[in-house]
Amino acid sequence: MELKSSTVIKLTKNTYSAFSKIYEYRRQSKIKEFLDFVDLRYETMTVDNQEKLNEHINSDFGQEILSSYIDSIIKTSSKRARMATALLFCKDVEFKVIEVEIRSFVSAMHGMTDDLLDFFLKAAELETQADSKPYPRAGIHHLNFKPFEDKGWDEEAIFINVNELIGLRLLLPDPITPEGGSFASKNEGWTIWFGITKTSLKMVSLIRKAESLINET
Repeated sequence: MELKSSTVIKLTKNTYSAFSKIYEYRRQSKIKEFLDFVDLRYETMTVDNQEKLNEHINSDFGQEILSSYIDSIIKTSSKRARMATALLFCKDVEFKVIEVEIRSFVSAMHGMTDDLLDFFLKAAELETQADSKPYPRAGIHHLNFKPFEDKGWDEEAIFINVNELIGLRLLLPDPITPEGGSFASKNEGWTIWFGITKTSLKMVSLIRKAESLINET
């Protein structure tokens, strides 16, 4: 049976209304969760740090920063990403980060998934070559990629994820071969090189603390 044009329009309007309600509900839920995380950290802060945070939030600059954080957290499906962002916003005393690191991390959380976060944490565990300049390098290759394969990441997924994390500045390009290392067939052997910096490791610690706090609550 052919649908009348009026019926199609009605279905379209109904679908749009339903999608709008779902989107707004999900958006508000993520914002509430983020603010709940901020409240959770607020309760553990010293009175002096609470006062500083209140001043920060009530300032024009603080409002602008909060807005950018919220823009980021509503675009990610990862609860860990939202908790980690809340830790940054509350200036958690365990993490000494500079402004450029904060901006990079908040920006990286746009669209972040738990799968990519898991890959990042796994990659950051690799042994690094500290003598490489200007920062340490690590590599995933045909001899050490079994733990990644066991997690569901094949060679192609590894290549894609490494390059995505470099684009997000959670990892950096290989400092020795800027083109990102080699990617050859299994028979020839392959290696994907990338940089793991002090900033990368700070972000790893931040994500792991966020994961721990979520598990506690």
